[in-house]
Amino acid sequence: MMSSKMFYKVSGTVFGIVGIVHLLRVILGWGFVLGPYVIPAWLSLVACVALAFLSYSAFKLAKVI
Repeated sequence: MMSSKMFYKVSGTVFGIVGIVHLLRVILGWGFVLGPYVIPAWLSLVACVALAFLSYSAFKLAKVI
């Protein structure tokens, strides 16, 4: 069984990696098409900010526990 501290570290790392990929999408101009819909780059910026907050919060909780 995984401890709470390890869970927060793993989730913080995953959130951070996914956030970096969203940031790279905006910087490098990668397109993303989901079926007939084109997902705009500004949505990746919103996701990047949200994921950065979640990653920060997870690592902060890992230190508290």
